[in-house]
Amino acid sequence: MLQTDSIINTLQNHFLVATTSLNDSIFERTVIYMCTHDENGAMGVIVNRPLNSVSFTDIADSMGVKPLIDKKPPTIFNGGPVDKNRGFVVHSPDYKLKNSLNVGQDISLSATADIVKDIAVGQGPQDMAFCLGYAGWSAGQLEQEIVENSWLVLQADADTLFHVEPQEKYDYCTRRIGLNALNFSDTIGLA
Repeated sequence: MLQTDSIINTLQNHFLVATTSLNDSIFERTVIYMCTHDENGAMGVIVNRPLNSVSFTDIADSMGVKPLIDKKPPTIFNGGPVDKNRGFVVHSPDYKLKNSLNVGQDISLSATADIVKDIAVGQGPQDMAFCLGYAGWSAGQLEQEIVENSWLVLQADADTLFHVEPQEKYDYCTRRIGLNALNFSDTIGLA
C-alpha cells in the first residue's frame, strides 16, 4: 500500500519517470528531477528534453552577458510547462550561491542571474542541467498521480542526472527500475 507520508518525505532528490498513461501528453517519456516536495506541493525539472531552439549564448545575450567560456556550453532543457522563460540550473555542489538550494548530497539548484554570468565566464559548476521552465504540482496532486500510476519513482543520483545522454535517460531509468521502456504498460496486475 502506498503511504503518502513517506512520499512527502522522500520525493525530493528523486526522479519521476513517466508511465505510458502519460503518452500523448507533454510529459510523454519524460524524466523529471524533483527539486522540492512537501505538504504544500512539488516542483521539478524535466532533464531529458533538450531545447534545440535555444542556446546558452541566446540566454546570456538576452541578459546582456557576453559568453567567454572556453568549454562546451551547457545544453538547455525544456524544464517544464510552468514559467518557461525562467532558468533553473540543477548542478554539482562545487558551485554555490547564497540562494542555492541543496537538493541532495551531491546535487544543488540555483535560479538566479548570477549563475548565468558565472557560467559565461567559465566559473560555473562542473556538472549542470540548465532548464527553462519547471513542472509543478499543488498539494496532494502529485501523490494522486502516483496512485493513478502516472509516475514511477526512482532515487536520483548525480551520475544519471549529469552523465547519461538526454536521449538515453528515459530508457536508462526504466531499466534501473527493472522495466523495459518499450513494453511496460500502465496497467499493473498479478500473473
